[in-house]
Amino acid sequence: MKYIATIDDQEFEIGIDREGEVTVDGEVIDAQMESMLDPTLHSLIIGHHSRDVRINAEENLYTVQVGGEILEVRVEDERTRRLAGVRGSLSVITGEAVLKAPMPGVIVEVPVAEGVGVAKGDTVVILESMKMQNEIKAPRDGKVHALRVATGDTVELNAIMLTIG
Repeated sequence: MKYIATIDDQEFEIGIDREGEVTVDGEVIDAQMESMLDPTLHSLIIGHHSRDVRINAEENLYTVQVGGEILEVRVEDERTRRLAGVRGSLSVITGEAVLKAPMPGVIVEVPVAEGVGVAKGDTVVILESMKMQNEIKAPRDGKVHALRVATGDTVELNAIMLTIG
């Protein structure tokens, strides 16, 4: 099965052909992923190197933490991607974008306010987790509708921080 993984604006074509073999943009990689007792924690083994990876999934959006780096990864299978491409020219993003905490932590800064316009990629919340500060970015252009956090607040995983409409 082939998938398209998007990180920021960069796309990767990923093929999973058989156990232990993954193809990324045509390059075969010897990879294995082992689950741990914590269902969000995995051991990713690439070649002879192991890394702990924390993955939180919500539909086709994954928050992946490797070391101190946090990545938002959108994953689509080939079929879904083709169907989206057919409809893509007709669709417009509507409704509110809900930003949830990708991990538990403390709000360090909220550089936006309700009613303020934001552009895709603008930092809207800075969240500290495990002594690392993580900038949470606006997923699209819009206006901050509901701001549910303030500097100093503690948030749990998937707590709604704000909405953009």
